[in-house]
Amino acid sequence: MIRVLFVGDVCGKPGREAVGKILKDIRKKEKIDLVITNVENVAHGRGATIDTVDEIISYGVDFMTAGNHIWRRDDFHTLLNGSYPIVRGLNYPDDLPGKGWGEIDLGSKGKFMVISLIGSEGMHERTIAEPFRCIDNFLKEVNYDEYAGILLDFHAETTSEKLAMGLFLDGRVSAVLGTHTHIPTADERVLPLGTAYINDVGAVSPLDSVLWVEKDIVFQQLMYPYSQRYEIKSDGEVRFDAVVVDITSPKNASAIRRINTILK
Repeated sequence: MIRVLFVGDVCGKPGREAVGKILKDIRKKEKIDLVITNVENVAHGRGATIDTVDEIISYGVDFMTAGNHIWRRDDFHTLLNGSYPIVRGLNYPDDLPGKGWGEIDLGSKGKFMVISLIGSEGMHERTIAEPFRCIDNFLKEVNYDEYAGILLDFHAETTSEKLAMGLFLDGRVSAVLGTHTHIPTADERVLPLGTAYINDVGAVSPLDSVLWVEKDIVFQQLMYPYSQRYEIKSDGEVRFDAVVVDITSPKNASAIRRINTILK
């Protein structure tokens, strides 16, 4: 069995500092074998930089996924060129930097595959391929005997598309974990054919904010027709959202449970 801790979208400096405060203790207490997190918001809420990714790795993160915001900073060229354990959406064009899947060697526990996939509903990503056909075709070429576990981060907007993906891949991957909305859902379960699923893991983000943005800025954005400059809330409590998944094979898991806590 491989015990994975998947941490929701880490948002800016408050999120990074929260990971630094809590990750070591969680890893020890829960006997975690592998820590994965989404880093598309790790640099001031939008994108990732070399420095912010290095910081996250220094806290004990083993592997990272990236969503649609990863392209917002120029460091994506370096982060996705193979020197960092990070994957971008599988359904982006092949001529873009990076790959949509990667693997990590867990020694005696075997090789573990991590896949990132971008949803199509409400994401406004013109260049992505349709995600269901994309992942279906990809998995048909996977040699399952090579892997002890396969985890998919489905970075998508709508709850319906994420639920559909979970059911579509039930019994074909170890876990389908939703990200992107930053709001943790309470629907974690092992699906009928053995795949662990949750619609959205949540985020590591300022608590008294709207996703990560100063709430007063969002109020203005919603009330007036002119655009606002988003700024991350830099003080106050931070929520830490994650899931622990017990993975038993590349197609199955035995348990999934949430960790939702608030850091002062």
